[in-house]
Amino acid sequence: MRIVLSRVLGAEALGTYQIAQSFFYVLVTVVASGLPSTISHLSARYKVTSDKEAEGRAVSSSLIIGISISVILEILLFCVKDLIINATTVEVYTIILCLSPSILITAIYGSFRGALWGKQKHTQNCLAEIGEQLTRLVLFFILLTTAPTPMIGAIRAGLCYSISCLVSMFIVIIFYFKSGSVLRKPGKTFKTVFKQSWPITLLHLVSSIAQPIISIIIPYELQCAGYTETQAIGLFGIITGMTLPLLTLPDTLIGSYSTALIPEISANVVKKDTEELTNQVKSAMTFTLFICFCFVPIYIGVGEEIGSFLFNNTTSGHLLAKAAFIMIPMGLSNITQNILNSLNMEFKSFKNYIIGSVFMFLSIIFLPRFIGVNALIVGMGSSILISSVLNILMIEKYLQIKGIIWKPLALMSIFALPSSLIGSFMSGVLKCLVPQFFEIAISAGISLLSFIILCSVFNVVSISTIFVSLKRFKKTRIMRKRQKKMLV
Repeated sequence: MRIVLSRVLGAEALGTYQIAQSFFYVLVTVVASGLPSTISHLSARYKVTSDKEAEGRAVSSSLIIGISISVILEILLFCVKDLIINATTVEVYTIILCLSPSILITAIYGSFRGALWGKQKHTQNCLAEIGEQLTRLVLFFILLTTAPTPMIGAIRAGLCYSISCLVSMFIVIIFYFKSGSVLRKPGKTFKTVFKQSWPITLLHLVSSIAQPIISIIIPYELQCAGYTETQAIGLFGIITGMTLPLLTLPDTLIGSYSTALIPEISANVVKKDTEELTNQVKSAMTFTLFICFCFVPIYIGVGEEIGSFLFNNTTSGHLLAKAAFIMIPMGLSNITQNILNSLNMEFKSFKNYIIGSVFMFLSIIFLPRFIGVNALIVGMGSSILISSVLNILMIEKYLQIKGIIWKPLALMSIFALPSSLIGSFMSGVLKCLVPQFFEIAISAGISLLSFIILCSVFNVVSISTIFVSLKRFKKTRIMRKRQKKMLV
């Protein structure tokens, strides 16, 4: 979808859409982060005790909290209309309005989705996500390609987002009740849901608030460095709409893995199974490192070609190659935050994020005049590196173990360098021999293969270690099927 947006809208309109989304994410984060995570956490615990009534009370509590907050946010959005327009443009505010129905939709959707997470109904959640993404993609092709101007296309993109969210909401509600779950009066569970969700919400809220601030500071600082307003917004659109989505690709796999793993960690906390808990955390860390490092040599070696092929923009590819290594702390920050939340250490995770964010703002305020838009890469890298290291140290202290990832991290960093050089060399050789697509595919494949071989030869990672949780999930599903047959 980023490819469609970048090609149809162009850098300037895409930059406007990204600025609008950054403001919108501030609002939607309040109902889309802490509540679903908390319900997932609680649902996994109630599953251990087979308490459907308690799960129903928790979901009802989440719905009441989420819907109430979303209504307040919708009203607030109209109250600060002039403030947003003065800080940005009328087009940005119009796009935000088109996105705003998603706040209420997400409040409802997130509560039911969290319950399905906790019960490990991953297929159902997957189908809801696929329904949303396919709907959005079809609408993008229909509405954006027929837009008379790129800016009208950006506004229509906001409408597409809201409509597709509505589709996923209906799908997940159907699956929730079909699984035998119920809704009950909140009772005392209301306080529990609110208490556990607010630190997670606060963490993501601060992160979301940072986005519109960044979207204002970076273009402003670039203009102070000599760029025109159009050039500054265009560069911001390139790095946020083209480069960063590719850098977050590993998080797609890591997020899916953590979605499946976190309910099991929560259940083992209840069972006080320390040995299994330690194995789960180690597997998660190893999996995260391996997945992130698989992308590093590809992006460094053929990043410029990828940017040119996907977005018809060599600048995005150049930035992609330079920023490849920040995927490592990004992945570790993602998985460690989820682990800390499952260990009832939500507030400590929030404090670590705040400490890292200080370095982000220092970078984007003082560095753009010297290194341009690269200041955002430096700021993001330093911020998430610090917060992820602090998270890892807390997890090691909780589990009373040391050196969970430091050795494999060092070795994979070394192996990524020759693998990147091999990919770059192959790209140079094939550039004049085959079409660009095959150049990228062959070079990236050889680069990835060389990295995997090095990891295997030096026994840094093994297939059994990476996929141990997947086997465990499969075994759990088989046992459930057998239990159902016995009941029948």
